[in-house]
Amino acid sequence: MTRLASLFLLTALLLPAQDPRFTNLMKDLLIFDAHIDTPRYFADENYRLRDRHNYYELDIPRMREGKLGAVMFGLYAQPQDFPPERWLPRALETLEALHAEVEANPNDMEFAYTAADVERIHKSGKLAALASLEGGHLIADSLGVLRLFYRLGIRYMTLAHFASNNFADSMTGQPIHTGISPFGRELIREMNRLGMIIDVSHISDKAVLDAVEHSRAPVIASHSSAKAIAPIIRNMPDNVIQTIAKRGGVICLNFHAGYLDKAAYDVFFRNRPARDAEIKAVTDVKPVDWEKVRAIQRKYFEKMPKVDVSVLVRHLDHLAKTAGVDHVGLGSDFDGISGMAPVGMEDVSKYPTIVKGLMKLGYSDQDIRKIMGLNLLRVLRQNEEVSKQQ
Repeated sequence: MTRLASLFLLTALLLPAQDPRFTNLMKDLLIFDAHIDTPRYFADENYRLRDRHNYYELDIPRMREGKLGAVMFGLYAQPQDFPPERWLPRALETLEALHAEVEANPNDMEFAYTAADVERIHKSGKLAALASLEGGHLIADSLGVLRLFYRLGIRYMTLAHFASNNFADSMTGQPIHTGISPFGRELIREMNRLGMIIDVSHISDKAVLDAVEHSRAPVIASHSSAKAIAPIIRNMPDNVIQTIAKRGGVICLNFHAGYLDKAAYDVFFRNRPARDAEIKAVTDVKPVDWEKVRAIQRKYFEKMPKVDVSVLVRHLDHLAKTAGVDHVGLGSDFDGISGMAPVGMEDVSKYPTIVKGLMKLGYSDQDIRKIMGLNLLRVLRQNEEVSKQQ
């Protein structure tokens, strides 16, 4: 980034909160994050959202400060960390923990099942909580289980996670299908029929293209960044981004510092085996000392080069210029990135910083509304409409 561009973004991030345009925009802005992974903490650590915390990235006090309006909470069991017989039970346990936490905070949260629910709950001043599955392996290769998850509130599913499965090749796994398998195409048809959004983050570029081709409804990339800016394996190239957009889909930006900046990723990737080994040594001892786990995560994050929030805004700007402003959203991956957030975007209280950055870059109020939440809401509604047509 040029010095002029850096100064431009710095000015944006220092935009005074009393700026009338900013103040008016924030009054009713829907901020809709496509991917936050907090439910595992409900299940494992008795993490309660009503309390303000100085660790992890989401709680109700900070949610209020950041004006967060809706979240697709991610439920997952990483295939490399859990044995297959635990994948489905783990997904159900975290989903139950999410429902229980929402019910425990009725003045601040409500579970949403439709786009209309999201709008109603947001207008009431509460957080609209939705649920998603991160990885097709979680349904135990059963379309019947998929339908059950839909009844329980799941509104999108990532076709694969860190490993390829019987539906799709993972971006970081061994390719076995050259994209989407015949069973994966059957899965896509059933998700379209239900109105469940197809999520193409984590899957191979060829699998993304296959999914877009076979889906009758727009897809999302729930938490992906731009490979043109940070050329790493988990990020999406421009041609794939444009293909998603041409069919009405949305690319939701991942906030992981290592996915936003190649230099940060290189350090993260080099140190990850040692970090994971240290964490495993702690988590193998029951009960788990989660503060020790967080200390290990912090130690390795501090070894990475710092990444400023301006880099995050630059990714959003690139996505908007590449895909069109109607096809960009937020997918922070908060509480799934081990605290590796950019400076100035440490938790959910910081969303207004993005608004300020987009304002200074010349985005209109309506374009900012789209990027911050309306694009994702549109895709949710369009998937519902495709389901009704079937």
